[in-house]
This record gives sequence, C-alpha cells and structure tokens, in this order.
Amino acid sequence: MDLPAAARRLKQEWLNFFEHVPRPARCPCCGGRRVHWNGSRTRKVIVLVGGSSIELSGVRCRRVRCAPCRASWTLRPPGLAPRRQFQLCVVARATSRYLFAAKASLSTTAAEHVCSPRSLGRWLTWVGGLASPAALQQRLAEAVGSPLLAAFREVSDLGRKATSAPRRRRLGLAAQVLVLIEALGHAIGAEPPGLRGVLERVLAGRDRVTTEARPRVPELAARQTWCGLGTIPM
Repeated sequence: MDLPAAARRLKQEWLNFFEHVPRPARCPCCGGRRVHWNGSRTRKVIVLVGGSSIELSGVRCRRVRCAPCRASWTLRPPGLAPRRQFQLCVVARATSRYLFAAKASLSTTAAEHVCSPRSLGRWLTWVGGLASPAALQQRLAEAVGSPLLAAFREVSDLGRKATSAPRRRRLGLAAQVLVLIEALGHAIGAEPPGLRGVLERVLAGRDRVTTEARPRVPELAARQTWCGLGTIPM
C-alpha cells in the first residue's frame, strides 16, 4: 500500500524511536537495575493522518525485562496507545462524527474510519463510561483554577440514531464525556484530540493499562492522579 507522506513520516519516527530508545536504568515495578532487552514485538495500528484513517503495519516496539522480579514491558513510541489497534485519534474522530453529524449513521461512519459498525458501537459505550460528567467537570475546574461549565452539544438527529430510551441515554452520556474531555485537553494544553491527549497524560506510558473494552482509567475521577501533570493547580 502506498502510504501518504505524513503516514510515512510517522512510521519513520516510530522506527527511529525503536532504534534509538535507551534501555531503562531501573525497573518500574521493583526498582532493580538489572534490566535487559527482551526482544521486540510488531504491531499493526490504525491512525488518523490528514483526516483519513490509515493502517500502519510492521510497527516495531522493544521489549525489556527485569531479571530480579521478572517483570517485562514494552517501550512504546510517543502517541502509540497500549493494547489498542485503533488509535485514540481514530476513536475520537469516529465517535464525534457519529454523535454530532446530522446525517451520520453507524455504517457510513464506520466505513469512513476503517472499522466495523459493531466496533463503533463499542467505542460509544466505552467513551461514555470513562468517567462521570460530574467528575470530569471537577477535573476541568481544577485545571483552570475556577468553576467552568463546558458548553454541551446535543446529539444530532438523536431520534433517528436512538429509538429506545436506554440508547438515547447512552449516546447522550457519550456526547457529554467527549465534550468535557475535549475541554479538559484544551485546558491542560494537551495535543488534540482531547480523548487522546488527556488519556496519554493520565496513562503516562504505563504498559499494562488498557484502553480497550471496558474503561480501565478510573484515575480520571481521582484527584491525586493529576499531581504528575504539572499544568494543573492543586
């Protein structure tokens, strides 16, 4: 497949990271210094490049292992989410388009982003479960140092997209969370989209935290997690 120039540059950046990343001096689990290279793994990911979802195959990531405690982990280049084929930029774009574009449907939006309608449906549920709107509103107030209400966006053409009360609630919740996370990302100076920028800050490179399936980032609702972000007053 002939990749666009921007996609080739991104893949080259990730290759440069693989070739030049230094071996960690200490194990993050036990603090031991006997950390060794432990081979590599190859990934296939879907990223958003120039507004289009592009597949990048053969993305190599180094593995390391701690001899004393036998913990192992992956050194991922910046912007590569752990345990996720569709990167968060794609998820943010797909869910936002479906929720806020009047004529969008599950099938057409999924086709535009090289995913299945079922995957898009799971992403909508996942986004809505990342944190409660109240908790995100509190994180936003902490970020700017004063109370601030983010402008709410209604789901476009909700009657067509949701014919049952539970589905209307699910889409409405996803829309609230998506808007609040976007506002929070802007407040802390994270690279857009907010869904990617905020979660990258919270996850902080931890290899064993997944952003797939059910939410695994309860830190969005925990005040103490923001201490390491620096840009948020405590």
